[in-house]
Amino acid sequence: MKLYIARHGLTDWNVQHRAQGRSDIPLNDVGIKQAQELYMKIKDIKFNAVYASPLKRAAKTAEIATDGQYKILFDARLMERSFGEFEGQEVNDWVALTGYDIGDLKLNANIGNIEPVKNVLARTKSVLNDIKSKHMDDDKILIVAHGQVVRGLHHNITGYTDDTNWWSVKYGNAEVREYCF
Repeated sequence: MKLYIARHGLTDWNVQHRAQGRSDIPLNDVGIKQAQELYMKIKDIKFNAVYASPLKRAAKTAEIATDGQYKILFDARLMERSFGEFEGQEVNDWVALTGYDIGDLKLNANIGNIEPVKNVLARTKSVLNDIKSKHMDDDKILIVAHGQVVRGLHHNITGYTDDTNWWSVKYGNAEVREYCF
């Protein structure tokens, strides 16, 4: 199976370096243009299914990137990681803000109600297992989600240990990558 995993287009909060998390922030004009450019990159791929987070920024990216040609299957497990008390705040350094590395796979604390990274890994693994059980080996699947979620999907596909650098995977806005799964 081939998975095409994309991050949503740009939002005003991306530009302002604000933690979006579960806040339902829409795409800005640049994000809409990025989703249109994503469409141009993937328009010749015939997907067997399209999955997306129900949050506006990912849902709209999926809609634009597929030009309305597919029924989008919204899955709450693809929603962005909750940043709890820090949502809406400007974040340039999580360690300075929270006192710990929120990407440390050895930790499973939720300081400030930030969703633990292990929970993100568990729910993205659950999504991948469901997709694998519902689709054929030669299917092509598009998933549109968020920065932390695409990291979780990536690490579940490529493998990880407690020493894996969570932050080593960076997706740009409306970037898509192909994985064999």
